[in-house]
Amino acid sequence: MQKLWVRNLAALCAAQLLTLIGFSSYLPFVPFFVQELGVESYDAAVAWSAAFSSGAAVAMMVFQPIWGVLADRVGRKPMLIRATAAGAVLAFSMSFARTPEMLVVIRVLQGMFCGTVAAALTLVASETPDAEMGFALGLMQTAQFVGNAIGPLLGGTISDAYGARTVFWVSSALMAVSVMLILLGVREDRKPEPSQHAISLRPMFTGMRQVVRGSSAVLLGALASVSFGAMVVSPILSLYVQSLAPNAPNLGTLAGSVTAASSVTSSAAAFLLGRAGDRLGQRRVLIVCVFGGAALFFPQAMVRSPYALLGIRALQGAFMGGVLPTANALLARMTPSSRRGSVFGLASSLQAGGRAIGPMVGAAAAGAWTMGSSFVVAGVVFLAIGLGVLLFVHPPSGQEAKALPPELSAKPATAGASGCSSPST
Repeated sequence: MQKLWVRNLAALCAAQLLTLIGFSSYLPFVPFFVQELGVESYDAAVAWSAAFSSGAAVAMMVFQPIWGVLADRVGRKPMLIRATAAGAVLAFSMSFARTPEMLVVIRVLQGMFCGTVAAALTLVASETPDAEMGFALGLMQTAQFVGNAIGPLLGGTISDAYGARTVFWVSSALMAVSVMLILLGVREDRKPEPSQHAISLRPMFTGMRQVVRGSSAVLLGALASVSFGAMVVSPILSLYVQSLAPNAPNLGTLAGSVTAASSVTSSAAAFLLGRAGDRLGQRRVLIVCVFGGAALFFPQAMVRSPYALLGIRALQGAFMGGVLPTANALLARMTPSSRRGSVFGLASSLQAGGRAIGPMVGAAAAGAWTMGSSFVVAGVVFLAIGLGVLLFVHPPSGQEAKALPPELSAKPATAGASGCSSPST
């Protein structure tokens, strides 16, 4: 009989693939869409694009710890269904936006009620044996990266052919299919205990006290900084492509291709490097990936062609693909299974904070200097992350891929749980 965790992993990867295709399909052309809604200048389009990204991230930062607590208390599968269904409804609602303000308000509601990435990661981390953690999280990250790669290409093509509003309808339909996959294909092994039916925020603070110390605290800071560094360039990327090729036909498709380039290579790298982390140690792989990603931000500030930008971002994706699966595997290994919902909720909240601040910093840097300066800021942030991990993150014992804290070694991860959070989904 097929192992339950393998079946769950397959269903969750398929669901996350469709969900991330849906979420990412409309992100590249948001600057162009706000121009359709009446915004005329480049600076205003950058500002509204930053508000679109940051508004959802701020809402997610506030609500993700709460959803994480609920995941530990009532089950992780219900939280994932809630997040995905909310994404479908709100993506459909975006198609009816008539002003930039309305679009941003709906996006903020997405941040409040969605968060499928952390939800799926929590479920996988709770149901997977610890010896397979890097493999499972790497495969999940691969599905997410593939979704982020296909989505912009699909959205750009549909936008050029049928208009931006059609993309929101397609996005909503894909997420609705994901809800059905989760309902029919995922089964939680964990059953809430009678005492867990009382909802309280106290477990959130208990989970915080357990992880906000030592290596785990630095790792949480590193995850937040990774999100910040990646999102610094988000509000200017499509407009940067437009400035490099102002007369290009099918601009939406070109911008979508540049946005997707790093996700294409990240999708393969996440699986391979997640598995390598199980064999070589997650910390080693994480350090190499962070420094490699940092080095490739700087040349992006100096390109003169969108195709050169596409090539560098594709190469950078090979390093970026290893960052999240290895960091999340390290964090899972440092956390008792019963607290992983709270801890991943906290991690998602901090990452959302990074996603909230990043676009505003990137937009400010582009406004004060040039759009290319946003890449320099991101590169400096990633260098700082690499130094932090190198100096302060240490695995629980000498063999980082094998040795576990006492709370984890007492029982397998599959004995007690299942999952709950998005690029900000």
